[in-house]
Amino acid sequence: MMTFDEKLKARAGREDCPIPEDFDARMDALLETLPAQAAPQRRRPVRRMVIVGVAAAVCLAGAAAAAPAVLSMARGAVGYFSAKPDSPYASQLAAFEKYNAAVGVSQTVDGRTLTIDNLAVDDSYLHVFYTLSSETPIERHGDGSEPEAWLAQWSAPPFWAEIDGKPLNIEGTVKAEATFIDDRTIKGMRRMALDRNLPDQFDLLLYTGGSSSLADSEFQFRLAVDKSAVAVESRTVEPKTNFEIYGHKVRIERLSISPFGSTITLSEAAEDPWQAFLLRDDKGNYLPLTDRGNTGSNGFTRVSNTYEFLGADKSTQSVTLLPISYDGADAPAHLVKGSLDSLPLTDASADGLTLESLDVGAKKAVATFSVHGAVYTADAQFYLTGPDGGELKVTGDTYFDCAVDRETGLITATYYYPDAAAEELAQAEGIAFFQAAPLTLLEDQAITIDLQPAQ
Repeated sequence: MMTFDEKLKARAGREDCPIPEDFDARMDALLETLPAQAAPQRRRPVRRMVIVGVAAAVCLAGAAAAAPAVLSMARGAVGYFSAKPDSPYASQLAAFEKYNAAVGVSQTVDGRTLTIDNLAVDDSYLHVFYTLSSETPIERHGDGSEPEAWLAQWSAPPFWAEIDGKPLNIEGTVKAEATFIDDRTIKGMRRMALDRNLPDQFDLLLYTGGSSSLADSEFQFRLAVDKSAVAVESRTVEPKTNFEIYGHKVRIERLSISPFGSTITLSEAAEDPWQAFLLRDDKGNYLPLTDRGNTGSNGFTRVSNTYEFLGADKSTQSVTLLPISYDGADAPAHLVKGSLDSLPLTDASADGLTLESLDVGAKKAVATFSVHGAVYTADAQFYLTGPDGGELKVTGDTYFDCAVDRETGLITATYYYPDAAAEELAQAEGIAFFQAAPLTLLEDQAITIDLQPAQ
């Protein structure tokens, strides 16, 4: 049977349907009035506050909901960081301990118990800290040679959320971490960007599953959250500023600077939303974006994308969105090379990376980079070089990942070579990293967003 969309397409193929002259203009005007909607979620690979009062009801899949239990919420320790002290978010431990609530609600399904340990929310992010335990060893996704942190993350449950009955758009913005405590226990964190302001009291539904469909969920937790008693020092505005660039009709929905991070939310009705921009504060400092995760739509539905950026704080008075040349982000990078002890290492680029430290071990090499000037994203890639100056070849597969410290802005890049032989690593004489090409800034199209005073 044909779907409604298929019927329309078939009819369009048979009939002549002239478009009125003013159709495009009227459609554009209509789209500009539409509120941003959460992007359709796809099946994913196994990939102002403290909360001070919560009434929680655990919804069992296929069973009646348990009676609501009023939880006594208090500031305190977040046990996750004791289990994973190497988390790039560990530098924010003081904020997490100040702005978190112990939850301790559990649900058991088919021999697996999921416990929500802590919740932490500010104007920018919702964090879920959890423990998954199993009566039998937890299946490890991956082939086993990948870094342990990757295997734990892939094996951990993916969380989805609804706030006051409306799905939270996390596509392209979610950050996840996890660590194996033993072969039957995982502790993890799910970091979800907020694309809208939350009221002081709201209903939160957390669930896990292979997609954003509640029907596919394995665990469900319903929490009634009251965050009215404690105010967070945040600076959040919703300018709703519209602009056009390169044929894209974009709206600046929201900008937030708060204890757990800073975000800007843009919306657009487009299959490939525009994101060729940098951010700069009122002091002239560039504010690097941590990534460029993006989700589009069918071109008719306005969707939001939230981007995290670094460097802003409660003293920031304004943030300027600065478009760059459309080809700028794709300009070819060049290599910066040096010996293993020639640190700090950089080149004459006015904007880019500086290699600050390097630790070459038996199974991995860890490099720390600082960022200076205008860069497209806070990211770094490197490799070790051999006697000929080329890339050092080692036995087995190699892996690479990158993390950013939200407090210092330093990038930690890790190059894994789990099967490399000692004699191969002994040949390492230098390091090479990629430096991005200069960006063309479109200053005449910049948009400045003024921030409200800190609360």
